[in-house]
Amino acid sequence: MLTYWWQVYRANLRASWAMMAQYRMVVLIWALWGFVGPLVSLAVWTATASARGGPVGQGGASFSTADFAAYFLLFMIYGHITMSWDVFEFAYRVRSGSLSPKLLRPLHPIHEDAASNIGFKLFTTTLLIPIWAAIYLMLRPSPPTSYWWIPASLPSLALAAVMRYVLQYVLAILSFWTTRIDAVNQLYFTLDSFLSGRVAPLALLPGGMAAAAQATPFRYMGSFPVEVALGKLTPQQVLTGMAVQIVWLAAALLLLRWAWRAGVRQYSAAGA
Repeated sequence: MLTYWWQVYRANLRASWAMMAQYRMVVLIWALWGFVGPLVSLAVWTATASARGGPVGQGGASFSTADFAAYFLLFMIYGHITMSWDVFEFAYRVRSGSLSPKLLRPLHPIHEDAASNIGFKLFTTTLLIPIWAAIYLMLRPSPPTSYWWIPASLPSLALAAVMRYVLQYVLAILSFWTTRIDAVNQLYFTLDSFLSGRVAPLALLPGGMAAAAQATPFRYMGSFPVEVALGKLTPQQVLTGMAVQIVWLAAALLLLRWAWRAGVRQYSAAGA
């Protein structure tokens, strides 16, 4: 069984890698777009810290300009690893009817899409590493409490990437009912921006919004692995957070399974 899936993903990875190699500059531009959000947030919070003449804090949290640089640089890198765009591709397939041939194959379309997602990240990461290194040298971020926290954050990063991908695919499946899901996707992105920590570290959010972030999956797809890598959490908090990630991932997989079956029935009933 493992050999079968290895061959499936290897074949799809080769195909996606070959396609991206033909459009290197376009792929790089898409990858660089992920820099915009974190850099804008970093500029805003750095200006705030400079205007105050010291760290920005709320409750027990305190961030200096170097702390903001470390947080948003790492969020930029981890955000690239966890990104997903299937909601746009899937909606186009439904509108154009190009999804129909894929449904006749014995392999679920999500596997081809997941391989393409992995291939994009592998391809672009090799191009982005020098840029991330240059940003690191320019910003001089504060180091983590221990560099061992960075490899320790990788399991939570992997869970965050899979969770985000599955939830984004569930959102994409809504295209079976409405082919214009831009508004739904924009609402999702807005919630994700605030509750995942993309706009600001969650510790600096007002109490109600910070509490909401703890009760949603957004934090565990965004800032949680970053907090782990920076050594902001205790070992107990890390283990608890990963347990929450696993619960959310299991719920997302069940939702995906139900939504896919219902969506395919709806798609077939529409005459596709």
